[in-house]
Amino acid sequence: MKKLIIYFLSLVSLLSTTNVFSNPKNMIQVSAGWFTMGSDNRAADQKPSHRVYLDTFEIGEYEVTNQEYYEFWKITGTHTPENFPPAHGVGLWPDRALEYPLYPVVGVSWYDAMAYAQWAGGRLPTEAEWEKAAAGPTGRLWPWGNALKPYANIWNGSDGYDDMIAPVGHYPKGKSYYGAMDMAGNVWEWTSDWYSDVYYAYTANKNPKGPKVGSWRVIRGGSWIDNINRCSTTFRLQLYPISRVSFVGFRLARSVDSGE
Repeated sequence: MKKLIIYFLSLVSLLSTTNVFSNPKNMIQVSAGWFTMGSDNRAADQKPSHRVYLDTFEIGEYEVTNQEYYEFWKITGTHTPENFPPAHGVGLWPDRALEYPLYPVVGVSWYDAMAYAQWAGGRLPTEAEWEKAAAGPTGRLWPWGNALKPYANIWNGSDGYDDMIAPVGHYPKGKSYYGAMDMAGNVWEWTSDWYSDVYYAYTANKNPKGPKVGSWRVIRGGSWIDNINRCSTTFRLQLYPISRVSFVGFRLARSVDSGE
């Protein structure tokens, strides 16, 4: 009886939240299958390239926006406005959430991102899920392909968003094989994995979830402060999970057929 009551209360709590998954257009399904993760031609922590199998999952078409995070922030009061760092060109929180609702939220820690994802009924993508969604089954160097193109918001762009964040979906030609936007540039994105520079040498080949322990969490994709080489689909960077910085945001994921 006690377990039934707990389940009922959890269900009511879930249904009472603003659930981004109520709008299926926000999510893109990535079908089950193998892909090649990493690169033998780039940095040491991207080696060796290896085959990985992932169950079907869904990933956000866009990075979580100021507007979406603002609703969560108002309800939960997770941290004060002073905890959000200034974001160049879009000002301070919460004013920027109201003035720039469709820009990706930044200044959120890994813990903040995890809390939002749970509130919204999802989770953060694993590093492997993120890379497959960005690179596709053929292992593109950038989400749009292997040719160097101006399809991302990077530090030396010339599209009116140089040295600042751009609204989500502003670079439609830069979409990934599966249709996910801004997986190169704009903001780095938290993943669920701990970081290890030697993890690829011993990673599981089915639904890997990263090392069991660590000091940093993996961020992926590059941002508006980076050059194009740091925005490739295999590039890995690490950040302390308590960090709140003006160039890191996140997108959501959800399991489909893994039983999670």
